[in-house]
Amino acid sequence: MASVSSAHLVLFIAAILVSAAVAGTVTESASRVGSAVEADSDLESQRVDADVRIVSDADSPTAVYDDSSETLTLYVKNVGGRTLPSKPDDVPVLVNGNYQSDVQTTVLDGDAWRPGTLLELSVNVTLADGAETRVVVTPTGARDLFVFTTPG
Repeated sequence: MASVSSAHLVLFIAAILVSAAVAGTVTESASRVGSAVEADSDLESQRVDADVRIVSDADSPTAVYDDSSETLTLYVKNVGGRTLPSKPDDVPVLVNGNYQSDVQTTVLDGDAWRPGTLLELSVNVTLADGAETRVVVTPTGARDLFVFTTPG
């Protein structure tokens, strides 16, 4: 009879140890999931506050693209709720699906790209005459598309 009680006691202790190990693993996993959700929500919050609009006139292609200097010039307005980074490396530009590395940026009306202010983007790129051109500007997850036909 004592051996049965001893066996039950050993099984009970083993069950407690296994339960403690499982609880520790579950707690650690829950902590990691919580941290990941928090990081994702912070990133999403920044994306929500970041919004831009390309305000250049698509009906004036000569004001947008100078074929003699092969320069594409766009004006992008920060219509979001926070100041956005304005350095060329911080403002990815795609022209007809191709990433552009030769980009210059100038903040108009100040030194920071605050809400309501304009950023002038100049991109050195060769475009075909009379071709439809699609430009995507994507600072910090915000995104806007501009479509125009090159002069010519």
